[in-house]
This record gives sequence, structure tokens and C-alpha cells, in this order.
Amino acid sequence: MKDAIKSAQRASVSRTTQTKEMTEEEEELEEQLMEVEALKSIFMDDMREVEEDGNRIQTAPKDAICWEIVLSPLGDGEDASEMLATHSEDLLEARLGVVFAHSKRYPNEIPYLKCRSVAKIHDEECERVTKRLLALAEKELVGAPMIYDLVEHAREWLRTRTNIVEVEEETEEDVKKRLEFEAEERLKAMRETGTPVTRENFERWAKAFDAERAMAKATTKSDGGSEGNIANSSSTMATTATKHHAQQGAVSMSGRRFFEERYEALRKSGKEDEDEDEDEDAEEENQGGEEEFKPDSEDEDEEIGVREEEDE
Repeated sequence: MKDAIKSAQRASVSRTTQTKEMTEEEEELEEQLMEVEALKSIFMDDMREVEEDGNRIQTAPKDAICWEIVLSPLGDGEDASEMLATHSEDLLEARLGVVFAHSKRYPNEIPYLKCRSVAKIHDEECERVTKRLLALAEKELVGAPMIYDLVEHAREWLRTRTNIVEVEEETEEDVKKRLEFEAEERLKAMRETGTPVTRENFERWAKAFDAERAMAKATTKSDGGSEGNIANSSSTMATTATKHHAQQGAVSMSGRRFFEERYEALRKSGKEDEDEDEDEDAEEENQGGEEEFKPDSEDEDEEIGVREEEDE
């Protein structure tokens, strides 16, 4: 009796296992059929069933259906005639065929796959791409439908071979961020380096600065001679300072630093001239005071002499 029960239990477990295996096989088959329909809707005329024995995958079972997707290095909207100036015609006309067949347990195991030359691709290149795709499938893609990913990797290899650079379309937000970043980088560079002092820049700045200073002096002073002396001495000092910095290798001094030093030199020069003018005015006042004081003393002496005579 016990043996009969154990035998019935083993039979039940066996039937349950077979039912589970059939369910997994049905799910895998359904995924394969759905993937083929999706690929047809994506690649359309570029996907076809392989009927020639020479183009089939030799390792695939004879009852397995082989499909081929033909790839071009050109993307949607790209015209070969517009790219002939920068790309080889043979590279643009190259075509790669990705041939695949679903294995029994796909996608839980890798598919049968090979790459072949449809036009102007060497067999050695096709073999290398085939190995690369199979390695990628086994390492990263097992467990989910993977044919589309493998085809896209093959297309990327073909475009790289043709030296076609992918250009990603920017959204409005991406453009805004890029412009803000570029503006910040320009400001950062300007803060670090400033405007380099060249001979042309210096002459232009010096003329403009001297003209502004002359106009300012003309509105505050009527004597233009002192202004000319100040301007000449200031220009001489600024030129001397610039030559001194150039000899020390400070040719790349920023414009702001240059004008600060030049303004300081001009300020000191103007202060010295003002001090000299004040000294001259003070000396003239002293001389005038002495001359005015002498007549007063002489008159006083005469008055004292007259009084002494009257007393006598």
C-alpha cells in the first residue's frame, strides 16, 4: 500500500513537471513569434526570410526559420550623394546582413546568428562582428528578446566603419543648458586672463584715456599748459611702466590691472604737479607780503624822527 502511494506521488510530480515545462516552452515560442512580428514592423522591406541554403546558418536546425535584416550605414534622412564629398563611396554603399534563427529555449539562451556581406564588406570583418554580437548576447542579453539590440549594435559598428558620427537632437532644455554653460565658461576665462595687453591695445587705450583726461582737465582748469605737461608726463610714466612690465615678461597683463597701475601713476604725477603749484603760490605770497611790509616800516621810522625833533 505504501509503495502504491509513493508510486502515485511520483507520477503526480512527473505530470506536474511536464505541464510546467510545456508552459515554459509555450511562453518562449510566443515570445519568439511576437518578436518576429515586431521586427517586421520596424525593418519592413529590410527584413526577409532566408530560403537559400548558402545564406542560412549552418549550425541551426533544418526546421528552424532563418531571418535576415539588411543594414545600411546611412540613417533615416541621410543622403549618400550629400556625403560623397567627405566619405568613401565604397563605404557608403556597404551593406551588412544580420542572419538569425531562434533557438529552442530562446530568449533564455542565445539565438543562432551570423553576419554576412551583402555588399562591399570583407568576410573577415563579418566574422569579427559575429563574434562580438554573440559575446554580447551571452554576457548581457540572455533572458529577454535581444535581436533588436544585436541588430542596433551591428548598425553602430557599420556606421563607425564608415566614419559617420551620430548627431543627437537637442531639446529646448538641452540648448538652454548648453548656452548657459558656454556663457559661464567664457566669463570664467575672461576673469582668469582678462584682455591681453598688446601694442595695438595699449595705443588705443592710451589715446582714449588721454583724451578723456584732457577733457576733464579742460572743464576744471583754464590753464592748458599745465594740462599738457601733466598729459605728457603721465604718458611718459605710463609708457615707462608698460616697458618695465614687458621686460619682466608681463605682456599678458590684464587690461584692468594695466589701467589700475596707469591710473595710480597718473594720480601720483598729478599730485606732484599740484604740490609744486601750491609751493609756487605760497612763495609768491611770501614775497608779496615782504614787499608790502617794507613801505610801512619806512613810514613808521619817519614818523618817529619827526616826533623826536618836535620834543627837542
